[in-house]
Amino acid sequence: NLLQRDTKMKMTEEEDNFIKEITDFNNEYGLTCNRERLIKKKAKTEICDLENKANILKNEMESMERENVQLNALQLQKNELKQDLFTLQSKLKVTPPDEQLREAEDLTKCLKAEKVKISEKPQTDTECLRVKKELEIYREDDLENVYEVLQTEIEFLQMVCWFLLCTPNFH
Repeated sequence: NLLQRDTKMKMTEEEDNFIKEITDFNNEYGLTCNRERLIKKKAKTEICDLENKANILKNEMESMERENVQLNALQLQKNELKQDLFTLQSKLKVTPPDEQLREAEDLTKCLKAEKVKISEKPQTDTECLRVKKELEIYREDDLENVYEVLQTEIEFLQMVCWFLLCTPNFH
């Protein structure tokens, strides 16, 4: 008798579980209610999810476009600054005529000082003899010719500099 009761209880419990599972299955797949309404509800939910994702993507695209515009503006500014730097560097490389004149005068002074030193050295010194022969090649009149050529070139460069300073497009 006890065994029958236990068996009957187990059967009742299993039957309840089976009925519950069948009911859940029917509800989940809309087998007991209006299936068309359930499909529409799922479709609306899916459409809302997709619209939300589309809005998120649209916002991200707009943000990326704004960032791209800013990036392009910064790139353009960078290129302009590089060009300005290049222009300034090329201007710095040009030696002004006044400086060239000073360098030529300094060179002339150095050469004259070297000439005095060499003339004071003993005539037997091999280095002195070598330098003396070299100086004989470049006599005083040759140095004057070199000086005149340099002077002419300096005057030409001064005129070019004056032209560049006076012409508004070259500043």
